Amino acid sequence: NEIARRLATSTLGDFGIHTEMISDGVVQLHETGKVSNRKGLYDGVSVATFALGSAALYRWLDGNPVVRMLPVSATNEPSLLRQLRRFVSVNACLAVDLFGQVAADHVGGRQYSGIGGAESFVVGAAEAPGGKSILCLKSTATVGGARLSTITPVLPAGTLVTTPRHHVQWVVTEFGAVDLSFLSDVERARALVEIAHPDFQPE
Repeated sequence: NEIARRLATSTLGDFGIHTEMISDGVVQLHETGKVSNRKGLYDGVSVATFALGSAALYRWLDGNPVVRMLPVSATNEPSLLRQLRRFVSVNACLAVDLFGQVAADHVGGRQYSGIGGAESFVVGAAEAPGGKSILCLKSTATVGGARLSTITPVLPAGTLVTTPRHHVQWVVTEFGAVDLSFLSDVERARALVEIAHPDFQPE
């Protein structure tokens, strides 16, 4: 929702919406006239497989001809996602190690969420014409009362990798953004340290 709100007030051009989940931010993008849905697949409509948000979101969705709710096979299949022009996928994650391995749902033996279509959208966007994949995370997290860096030398024991390092493109924290696509292991580590919280960079 925060990304959609910022896009709605930006000077960037128009957008197409192709997502797994429609939330309130999509309504704002539509209402500000930012959504054209000229994307090369399902043109003219915003596409999702489910919605989660406020009562206002559901009222807006009800019978709305500019939205199509489709099966997950039509929204998340990488072979379809690759057909979207300039497709930018934005996914949240919980931790990234210095090799670029990403944990989006399970860290240190604990399940925090589901994977959903994260990996499909990462791969599909990276291979779409003019596309890119962006993985976002806060630079720190508080676990058991302790403040920890989410960019870490190695993922905590028991963590499951959601996105392998060879699929990762952009990683973003509140301290910057880095494109890991063509970096060596050493260059990846240095780039990720630069966007870690300054309190943890020496570590």
